[in-house]
Amino acid sequence: MSTDSVSGDLPPAPQVGRISFSPIRDEEPRGLWAQLLTAFRDLSGSFDPFANDANPQIRALGRAAHSRTPPLADDYFQIGDLCAHLTLQGTLLSQTYAAKTIAAYHRAGEVAPEELALARQAILAFTAWATDTARLLGRVETLEVALQTCELVSRLGDDSATAWLLATEGSLREDIDRVLAGGEPASPARSSEQESRQISDQAQMLLRQGQPEPALQLFERALLASERNHAAWLWRAMALTDLGRYNEAISSYDRALDLEPENAGVWNNKGALLMELGRLEAALACFERALELASSTSTIQAIYWLNKGKTLYMLGRYPDARIALTTAHDLDPSPESAAGLAACQERLNSTPAAPELPE
Repeated sequence: MSTDSVSGDLPPAPQVGRISFSPIRDEEPRGLWAQLLTAFRDLSGSFDPFANDANPQIRALGRAAHSRTPPLADDYFQIGDLCAHLTLQGTLLSQTYAAKTIAAYHRAGEVAPEELALARQAILAFTAWATDTARLLGRVETLEVALQTCELVSRLGDDSATAWLLATEGSLREDIDRVLAGGEPASPARSSEQESRQISDQAQMLLRQGQPEPALQLFERALLASERNHAAWLWRAMALTDLGRYNEAISSYDRALDLEPENAGVWNNKGALLMELGRLEAALACFERALELASSTSTIQAIYWLNKGKTLYMLGRYPDARIALTTAHDLDPSPESAAGLAACQERLNSTPAAPELPE
C-alpha cells in the first residue's frame, strides 16, 4: 500500500475542543516574514511564535491571546488544536506545527495551573498520535518528526510520562534504522538544507520556551548541516544574546546579513543589540539601513522609527529624536512613542535657547 493511500485513512489529530470566542480577524498587512518577527519581538520583549505564524487563523488567534490580560488557557488550547490539525501535511508531518502544538498546550497549563492536568493529557495524546501516524506513513522524515516531538516533550519534565517517552524514543530510533536499512531512496527532504531547517525549527521552540543553552547547541548543529541557513544564524544571535554573549551575537547577525544583506528585520535586530550595548552611532546606522529597506507596512516602519528615535534621544539629539518619534507615533500610536515624545519635549523645554547673534 502506498503512503498516499495510507494518508487518506489516517486518524485526525486529537483535539481538546476548547474555544476562546476571541474575534478572529487578519488585520495585518502582508510584509516580509522576518520583519513581522522583529515587530512582535520588539513590541513585547519576547518572541511570540503564534502571533507571527504564516497561517492567518493561527496568527489572528495568537495576536488575540497575546493582547489579553490576564492570559486565558482556552486561547492556547484552541491554538494547540489548530496547530495539531495542521501537523499532518499530505504524507509528511510538519516539525514546526508539531512543536507549536506542544508549546501551545504547555502555555495553557502555565497560564492556568488548574488546567495543567488537561494540558499534559493533550500533549501526551498528541505525541502518541504523531508517533502512530509516523509509523503508518513509514517514512524516515515522519519518524524523525515523531522522535523530535518525543524529545521536546521529555524536556518539559513530566515525570509521570518519562518511562513511556524513553521507550517510545528508543522504538522510533529502531524504526528509523530499519527503514534506512531497507534502502529508502534519498529524497529532497533528506537534503542537508532540509535537515538544517528541521533542527533550526526545533531550536527555535526551545528558545521561545526560555532554554537558550540547549537551543544554541541545536543552532550549531543546524549550521553544521548547512552554513547557508540564514534563519539559523539569525536565531543563533538571539540565543547568544539571551546568554549574554553579545560580541558573538553581533558576529552571528553579520553572518545572517552576509546571506541576506537587504533583510530589514536583521538590521533592526542588530541595531537593537548595539543600542543596548551603548554603541549608539553603530546602532543608528543599522536602524537607518532598516528604514531604507523596510516594506510599506506601517506597523513595521513604526518599530524602526521608534528605535531610531530612542537612539537619537540617547545621543542627546532631541530635535531629531522628536521627528523620528513623531513619525513612529503617526504610523502606529503606542504608549512608548507617546512617552518618548513627552521626554523629548521636556528636554527641549529645559534647554536654553541659543543667543541670537548680532547682524
